[in-house]
Amino acid sequence: MAGKGKHSPPGGGNVYAKANEVIVKITGDDTNQTFEVVEENCKPGFQSRAHYHIKAYETFYVFEGNAEFQVGEERFHAVKGSCVHIPPGVPHQVTSPSGVRMLMIYSPAGTEGMFAAMHALSHDELMNSELTRELALKYDTVMVEQSKNGRGKGTILG
Repeated sequence: MAGKGKHSPPGGGNVYAKANEVIVKITGDDTNQTFEVVEENCKPGFQSRAHYHIKAYETFYVFEGNAEFQVGEERFHAVKGSCVHIPPGVPHQVTSPSGVRMLMIYSPAGTEGMFAAMHALSHDELMNSELTRELALKYDTVMVEQSKNGRGKGTILG
């Protein structure tokens, strides 16, 4: 049986926007759960929570801006044209004081479920580190950093 192609135009895809804009361009359903392709547009001051994926490989490609990637014990300064690859089980965190636009590929697919679930949360729920830790774990993501007051350090969707 022949597959069917897909075109995702600029701005097109499944959009999950809070402070950052996350656009799932190619979903797990498009690839038989093999991988997903995600565009993320991060505003200045973005910092993800330190986390790792149990099964998924994650690869970032920077289109605009720049970001610092803490990947295990290594630190990478990624600028336009940089590519950063992270295997499963390696803790990582992304920080961008000036903003960054990047493409992310997750393999196997499944991270879109986390983006959708986090997008549905209220601001207060999104800042509840225990709630988001439990939710992320359902989607192959382990948060490794929690703040002392219970609120998340960094953000999931900006």
